[in-house]
Amino acid sequence: MDDTYAPLLFEEPLSPEQRAELRERLEDDPALAEGWARWRQVRARLREHLQEALPDRRLLVLYALDDEGEGPLTPEEAQALDAARDDIADAIDAVPALQQVVERIQDERADFETVWAQHREEIRDAGAGAERRVSSDRNERGPRRSAASRGEGLERRWVWRLTVAALLLGAAVLAVFYGPEEGNRMTVTAEAGEQRQVEFGDGSTVRLVGASTLSYSPDMSTAEERRVTLARGRAYFDVVSRDGAPFVVTTPAARTEVLGTQFGVAAGTDTTEVVLVDGQVRVGPDEEDEAEPVVLAPGERSMVRKGDAPTSPTPVDLTATLDWTGLFVFRAVPTSAIAEQLRDHYGVSITVAPALANEPVTGTFERGQPVEQVLNTIARTLGADVRREEDAYQLEPAS
Repeated sequence: MDDTYAPLLFEEPLSPEQRAELRERLEDDPALAEGWARWRQVRARLREHLQEALPDRRLLVLYALDDEGEGPLTPEEAQALDAARDDIADAIDAVPALQQVVERIQDERADFETVWAQHREEIRDAGAGAERRVSSDRNERGPRRSAASRGEGLERRWVWRLTVAALLLGAAVLAVFYGPEEGNRMTVTAEAGEQRQVEFGDGSTVRLVGASTLSYSPDMSTAEERRVTLARGRAYFDVVSRDGAPFVVTTPAARTEVLGTQFGVAAGTDTTEVVLVDGQVRVGPDEEDEAEPVVLAPGERSMVRKGDAPTSPTPVDLTATLDWTGLFVFRAVPTSAIAEQLRDHYGVSITVAPALANEPVTGTFERGQPVEQVLNTIARTLGADVRREEDAYQLEPAS
């Protein structure tokens, strides 16, 4: 494997030069960026799951070795293991892969002791000649336990300790690689300049704006936690509320949790921007960072840079900030201000009667819609009429 990619898997510290090179490679390789994001999520979720099921993995090693009836435990170890046996059994039921870890530890222990026995025999053979040259007066004394015999118990306990130490780290590593795999996931990619609309099983939707990559589980309608991954790019979500089933968007730098709302997410390799249109969202760093999240109100934005806490919520112009969505996003915007934006976009004359100028309008419109459709929808909201003369439109109170 290319040494450049090793830190992605093993969390090696990066120099500024390595970080810049990795960032460039991830930007150039969307598949790698997506895979890295998913690997981080799986690793974090698995670590959390294992920590809940079995906080002290040392006991799992002792359990695996003592399960063969050959482990010389100290009284303290025996007491701790006896007290934890039921918890370990429950953990194995909760994380079936732990049984594979137990079996692997036992196999490794057998291999270790085989090699050690060969090494011990070599030492004894080398020392046999020297022992035969010892003075015969040793045989004239009363029976005495040999040095090898005296040391056998100590050696066995020392080998046991060495085995435990060697396998303790292995238990953590094996638990990761034998851990539960994520369920089947769907991946959607929007190429540069492309937009794709995806409807999830629960009725929620996402507008994916290229170049972007999004993955999700098909079982959104039944999952206890609806989780999608935006590996890169920009996505506009319209989430259907479902009691007890939060909707979570993870990116390489952040985690956003909602119950039912509309919001935009723009994800880079190490930055994420979240803009809330409606409802409420909680924005925090990625799952490996303990920084406190922030809660956004409609019309607010927060930025998350990898390794840093989210920025404090700040108000933004939704239509301007979410221009990349291909939507007009209005939330309690005065009618006169909407008319000005539509006028600039469509290149037509739009005037608003003074009585309607300050009336607030909330709505989301496709920028590709004909201007007349947008104006008619706004007029219905206000109980107004649209009058047209050639390429000029006027909103006025209903007659």
